[in-house]
Amino acid sequence: MDSQQIGEAYRQRHWRFLADLQKKAGMEFVVGRREGSHIWNVENSRRLLDCGNSGGVHSLGHCNPEIRQLIAESLETLDAGMWVMPTEEALAFQDTVNRADSPIPDCRTVLTLSASDAMDATIMWSFRVTGRKKVLAFKHGYHGHSGFAALATGSEAEGLLSHYSLPGDYSLFFEDYGDLDAIERTIDASCAAIIMEPMNYETFEPAPDGFLEGVQALCRRHSTLLILDETRSGLGRSGRLWMSGFYDIQPDIIISGKGLGGGYYPVGALIARSDIYDLCMNSGHWGYMASLAGSPIGARIAMKVLDIVRRPELVANVHLLERDLTTLFLALSANFPDLYRPAWVRGGIAALGLQDAQFASMIQLELFRRGVLCHSTSLITPSVVKFFPCLTSTPSIVEELGGALEDCAQSFRKQERVSTS
Repeated sequence: MDSQQIGEAYRQRHWRFLADLQKKAGMEFVVGRREGSHIWNVENSRRLLDCGNSGGVHSLGHCNPEIRQLIAESLETLDAGMWVMPTEEALAFQDTVNRADSPIPDCRTVLTLSASDAMDATIMWSFRVTGRKKVLAFKHGYHGHSGFAALATGSEAEGLLSHYSLPGDYSLFFEDYGDLDAIERTIDASCAAIIMEPMNYETFEPAPDGFLEGVQALCRRHSTLLILDETRSGLGRSGRLWMSGFYDIQPDIIISGKGLGGGYYPVGALIARSDIYDLCMNSGHWGYMASLAGSPIGARIAMKVLDIVRRPELVANVHLLERDLTTLFLALSANFPDLYRPAWVRGGIAALGLQDAQFASMIQLELFRRGVLCHSTSLITPSVVKFFPCLTSTPSIVEELGGALEDCAQSFRKQERVSTS
């Protein structure tokens, strides 16, 4: 089947919403070949530079050869495992996390099927630990689409609270990321946990100085758990293993996922203080279980990912990406000050500011037409276009991205001149 046939089949008998969304945006694309930082359509007639990365699923590049080899070797002797029996691999994963300078000393881990699955369990854990029944989160953040995780995703564009008429009495939200006063006004005695990312999900702006430390102080004062969602920001994406490592905090629970499966396998992780783990998992009841979660193959892949992202050469490459993207964005802002402005780059988390509303509404499609798949554009102010390149990318991808961004700006200026003449 070609792209058009697959898209039409989706509309007729599968996920019509997705196919229609692509068509409406003018960005119809069905992935065929994939390798490193690029993907091709099924006809092999178009190539895209992947700077969306499914939010970090393919941080180590599409079809990473080391992960592929590990899976092939593991399939010789392993399968999904038996969830009612201990495995050496689950222990080894936990030990690996602790050796990798976890922000939670002597942590305990649970391997799950996804970050959403881990968040779902984490929120239930917070209820058990505190005896309370509400969580507080950033209104425009994203923490999952299933179970209790959906209750912590307040975004009207991406959340499910209204779509499924989910109960509103489990959720509290604050509007502006970085506004510690707003959190202090909202938190109350019913709050079991504050769920945060170490960056503003909508704009990619890193947490401002003192903000996360202030949130932690509020949590301690109110006996509320601090849950750090590192699904997108962790695993080397920021230039450190965990982005929370840039701040003087010690969360109670960390969530990981997406890239933890190496782009091949569904793996998430809940990383918790040992006393929280013992209360929830070792107090005489099934604290978490899923038949296929924590498989020995999944654990092996997760350990390999942790190995790769901590290698000095990978860390150095992330710093090179940060340097080159920063230089690129400064140059574009100087050359096109009416369209671009500097925003934020932290490792492989990059945002370029947009100055013109009409240009901002067009840029995602215009980049796609020029062979670049960006992450998204912000749905709140300030207006930015966001990029999540593969961490294994060579410096040439910055030139490729720069060429597309420059061409977008020049084309828009030309259209503006024609329309005003």
